[in-house]
Amino acid sequence: MSTDSKPLTAFQQSYHWRNKNCGPWAHKWVKDNLPGLKVEDGTLAAELTEVTNVSGDCDLGQRKGKLLTIYDIEIEAKWKGATKSGKEVTGRLSVPEFSHEAIDGLSDYVFTFSVDESSAEASELLAYVRKAFPPVISERFNAFRGELLNAHGIFTDAHITPGASGASTPVSVAARATESYSPAPPGEVRAKATPSPAPKPKEALTKTSTVEVTANLQASADDLWSLLTDQNRVPMWTRSAAKIQPVAGTEFELFGGNVTGKVESAEAPTKLIQSWNTKSPGWPADHFGTMTITLKQGSDSTTLTFNLAGVPSGKEQDIERALDAFYIRGLKQMGLVLDSSSRSYKETRRAAVKTATGTAAKKPQRKRKQETGAGAGSPGLLQRLATPQVVGGAAAVGLAAVFVGLVASTFARPA
Repeated sequence: MSTDSKPLTAFQQSYHWRNKNCGPWAHKWVKDNLPGLKVEDGTLAAELTEVTNVSGDCDLGQRKGKLLTIYDIEIEAKWKGATKSGKEVTGRLSVPEFSHEAIDGLSDYVFTFSVDESSAEASELLAYVRKAFPPVISERFNAFRGELLNAHGIFTDAHITPGASGASTPVSVAARATESYSPAPPGEVRAKATPSPAPKPKEALTKTSTVEVTANLQASADDLWSLLTDQNRVPMWTRSAAKIQPVAGTEFELFGGNVTGKVESAEAPTKLIQSWNTKSPGWPADHFGTMTITLKQGSDSTTLTFNLAGVPSGKEQDIERALDAFYIRGLKQMGLVLDSSSRSYKETRRAAVKTATGTAAKKPQRKRKQETGAGAGSPGLLQRLATPQVVGGAAAVGLAAVFVGLVASTFARPA
């Protein structure tokens, strides 16, 4: 009896989340595409001459064959222009947020122009530049997403199609756009089906680790507690639907249901303990870690720590990277000032959860140190933030996609 496996379809091979870091490419794109942009009206003229600084992130995620772009980039540049008299004037441009949210309709581009000298002619040119340049730069920015997909829209380990010999060939973005998934008729599948081998006994999870990420944020503990536990405010930093209440025994869902669990205890505004599970290949569906979130307020900032115990061995770096990217940086990208951050994980061992007779072995309970209450903090951040409305679909799905992609990128399983 033949045991050769049938090659997976392109749809099956591109089913799970993937994530690709496109930051270096995005930074180069900005430096190559902004210099040389010009505006003129016959009497006044100006040109972007140099990009002096580019910072921020750009990721390309993939789910079920669909590509999702997530980027948030800060830009600083120089410009020069000529007044009506022909005098040359120089100035600077700052773009605090070149982001996918603008294309998704969730925000607008913000351009801050300044001039290097003070004179009536320079002020007149500056007023013209502030009015004329934004549409020109916005048009160039709006071409970024398409060029990103053309340059990086192939996931080498997922977007492939098997040939007659079984070899795999990358599929282009244009080709994927015209593909359709056509499964074989049920009768044909049953006719070709071969008996499935007996399921192997499930191996016990015998080795886990503890992952921890910490950040100092310029906000009060009360404000951060509300952002972490108020389900009407959680979408402000996760950019996806949330279900959570700071009440022991209640279940929660974050990142569109990709992170789930139960609140074990809540001590506002200093400590939140949750059982924690992520829908990621490599993380057992029936395994829950213990997430301990602590908030320790200082004189001008709050130390926020996410400590996740029970991470399956070998997955520490992926989980640590995801916690930092979408908990810490998610809060930071709301506008919270990040003083500092750190990451580390400690390896621990525990006995097999099942004995040969199937009797569950008792897991030793670890004593938890009680956090003390925080003192008075900085002015309420949340008083300045409106309750969010429905989050845009593309942005919500996109951020959740990248979160799971970070965790799953190195240990994908067949669909």
